[in-house]
Amino acid sequence: MTVTTLMIIRRMSTDETLRCAKRELRAAVAKRLDALDAESVREQSRVALALLTSLPEYRQARRISIYLSMPSGEVDTTAMVQNALEQGKRVFIPFTHKAMPTPTQGEDQKPSIMDMVSLDSLEDYQGLRRNNWGIPTPTKKSLETRENCINEVRAGKAGLDLIVMPGVAFDGGGRRLGHGKGYYDYFLRRYSEEAGGEVPFTVGVALKEQFLDPPANVPVGDKDWPLDAVIVGDGIVVRR
Repeated sequence: MTVTTLMIIRRMSTDETLRCAKRELRAAVAKRLDALDAESVREQSRVALALLTSLPEYRQARRISIYLSMPSGEVDTTAMVQNALEQGKRVFIPFTHKAMPTPTQGEDQKPSIMDMVSLDSLEDYQGLRRNNWGIPTPTKKSLETRENCINEVRAGKAGLDLIVMPGVAFDGGGRRLGHGKGYYDYFLRRYSEEAGGEVPFTVGVALKEQFLDPPANVPVGDKDWPLDAVIVGDGIVVRR
């Protein structure tokens, strides 16, 4: 057996261990969230909004991305979108679509990717239709008139100042566990490549049931991007 073969086997073993650890944590957090009532989510979402709007990075940001929340199981971002629009900020929201194959991506090729596209107004937000996950989502037709921040950065124009990110679990070191598709990690990698290594300030928002108290940590690999800050619905803000 060659040295190269041994290295591949070890990497595969490490990758599988990481995948198992992530699956187990997702299952554990899902049980916590199943026991959570709607009133607790509403109250924690209200606290998360107050904490977000108190951040100097948020106050200074002119162009921000905010995830649009599912009906349950995570911080509701409806009021965050409304606040950002009321403050005159340019708001961008996720749009997931099939990726166009490129010969340079190799093993990093994704069947679908996420872009951030502009949201024009509160009326625009209220007119979005919910997808199979219950998430408000722009139509493909509307993309013709929406700004795509990756395209803007590629053209040398303004990008994003701040991204509000969802997740399944978070910890005090800025580590984040997503749903397993890698959308945000891949988006940040693409953004960084287009912006010469620069990335926006990243903020994770978590219900207290999603935040791991020390010494517990979120299992991460080398492709998992760390967050700059995590806001927790019980009133905590942690910075990396």
